[in-house]
Amino acid sequence: MIEKYLEKIPVKELYDDLFKPGMKRAGEALETVLDGANLILLPLKLLNSKSRVYFQKNLNQYSDKLNKAENLNPTQVPQYVGLPIIDKLTYLDENELAETFINLLTKASFEETLSLVHPAYISILNRLSVDEAKILFHFKNQSRIPFIDIYIHRYIENIKKPDFFDKKGVKSKAQIKQMIDYSTQDKQSTSLKAAWNLTGIENQVELLFPKNIDIYIENLELNGLISFERKLHSKSDEVHYDKLINEDYKEVKDKIESSLSEFEKTEFEAELDIRKCFIEFTELGRGFLLACIKEIE
Repeated sequence: MIEKYLEKIPVKELYDDLFKPGMKRAGEALETVLDGANLILLPLKLLNSKSRVYFQKNLNQYSDKLNKAENLNPTQVPQYVGLPIIDKLTYLDENELAETFINLLTKASFEETLSLVHPAYISILNRLSVDEAKILFHFKNQSRIPFIDIYIHRYIENIKKPDFFDKKGVKSKAQIKQMIDYSTQDKQSTSLKAAWNLTGIENQVELLFPKNIDIYIENLELNGLISFERKLHSKSDEVHYDKLINEDYKEVKDKIESSLSEFEKTEFEAELDIRKCFIEFTELGRGFLLACIKEIE
C-alpha cells in the first residue's frame, strides 16, 4: 500500500531540487543511501516544509565539509551509516548535535576516513543531548578535564586527646603515658562525600540547562566516552584547581566549612578534605571525537 503511494511522490524532482549546483560530491556520496531511502519514509518527510528546511540546511553544511576536503578520495557512504543519519537530518536544527551527525557522515564519505566510523557511534549520538555535544566540542582538544571532590573527614578516637598534649613544660610519668596511649591508638578514618564531580563546566560552556551538568557528566560516562581518575592529578593543572576551589565552588566549600564549625561546637571534630581529580577520554571516547566532533585535518 505504502509503495503505491510512494510511487506517486516526485522523488527525483525532490532530490534534484535539494542537490543544487556545487553539491555534486554530496550527491555522489549519498547516491546509494538515497536509493535505499526511497524504500522508507524520507520522501514523505521531505514533503513537510519544516523537515525540508532542516534537511536542506544540514545538507548544505555536509556539502561544504565535503568540498573543503579536496585532497581526499570520495566514496559512497555505506547504508548502515547513511540511512539513520539522513533520517536525523530531517528534524535536527542547526546546533552542535546536528553537526556531530554531519561530521560522522562526512568521515564516512572518504576512503581515508571511513575506518574512523564505528557503528556504535550512531547509537551513542542518539543518546546525547545538545548540551552534551556542546561539552564535547569545547573539550575536543584537551587530554583531561580537572575536577574536585569535597569530603568531610574525621578520625574516630577511642582515647581523647589530653588537654596538655600541645602545651610546653615538663610532663609527669602519667601524663607521658596518656600522650603515648593517645598517639599510638588505632584511629578509624572516616570520609563522607559532600560534593563531587565539580568540574566548572557549567561556567565554561554556554549550556541550555546548566543545572543538568551532573546528568550530562554521568551520561557521557555511561556511554563509555569518559572515565574518572580520582587517585592522581597533574601538577600542571594547579591553577585550574585553585580556580575551582576558590572561585567556581567557593560558596559550596564555605557552606560545608560553616556546617562543620557548627558540629565542632558539639565536640564533633572534622575537617574538609578537597581531592583533586580529572576526567579523561577513553579509547572509545577519543575515537568518537575524531569521527563525530573534530574536523578533517
